[in-house]
Amino acid sequence: MQAKTIAHYCQKCMAGNLLGEEFCTRCGTRLMLVVEPPAMKHDAADVTTANEEHLLERLSILENRLARLAERLEKGLRLLLRQSENTHATHTLVKTLVDALAEAGSIERDDLERKWHERCEKDGAGVSTEPETGDTPN
Repeated sequence: MQAKTIAHYCQKCMAGNLLGEEFCTRCGTRLMLVVEPPAMKHDAADVTTANEEHLLERLSILENRLARLAERLEKGLRLLLRQSENTHATHTLVKTLVDALAEAGSIERDDLERKWHERCEKDGAGVSTEPETGDTPN
């Protein structure tokens, strides 16, 4: 005769329960972990319902959309990287040009920097985020 072994414990009273029990033998609480015989697993696996198929279709659609979103994000990242490389190259070129002109004595760095700040302030003042109403503040 085969000895009965404890398959799992009750989540409420911690009593040991045998394999296949759905309710605790001590307190009657429905067990959260229900262990089925191996033969039962094979019988239930062959039967699929329309609801399960519908859920699988929905999951497939979501996976497809997620894959497309990941591709778009990757393309956007590549574009940002290219633009940052171009900006860095342009910045390096302008800095080198200013250094060469300053060494040749064609320009003075202080005048160039002052004019650049003035231009930035002028461009910044021309672009306003608030709509102009024509009213003067009090």
